[in-house]
Amino acid sequence: MALNNFDEDRFDQESYGGEDFTPEPEKKRGNRTFLIAIGIVGVIFVLSLILLLIVAPGLLANQRAAQQEQAAQINAANTATAMAATAIAQQATLAVKTTVAPAAGAGPTKTPVVVILANTPAAASGSQLSASELATVSALQTQMAGTGGGGTPAPASTALPTTGFADEVGLPMMAGLAVILVFVIILSRKLRLSAR
Repeated sequence: MALNNFDEDRFDQESYGGEDFTPEPEKKRGNRTFLIAIGIVGVIFVLSLILLLIVAPGLLANQRAAQQEQAAQINAANTATAMAATAIAQQATLAVKTTVAPAAGAGPTKTPVVVILANTPAAASGSQLSASELATVSALQTQMAGTGGGGTPAPASTALPTTGFADEVGLPMMAGLAVILVFVIILSRKLRLSAR
């Protein structure tokens, strides 16, 4: 005789029709929101690439024109400086020629000769310009730089920062990685849904 009222046959499988009872799993539908979001991101990516292909040639042409204009300004400033230095050198040469004594066969002339003596030694750098002439050339360059038009352009930094992910890898590599990651996400979702 048993000390409890427990019926062992109460959970017998034969009372349920003789088969193992397994509840039927609930079918889950696919995640449409995720696929719509991926589609929107893909469309935005394709549209941005098309826009970049349309706009990039115009931007590159403008940048190239600006560089050519800057090179022309620099060349004009260098030409003006060289012309000023040449004019000063020609004046110095002309002053030296007029101070030379006349030839032995020629008599004195009635033309007055103006000789301006300057107590400026020649530059030690081996050039033909004296210190005052070099100072004049330097002053001309300073004046041309101060006027802005036809002078040298304002100095601008040409060095670009080398920080950040895009500087090391590049934009095409980042776009390729983004596409690969989207495919990995889609593949993992499909594998997860097919396992159920």
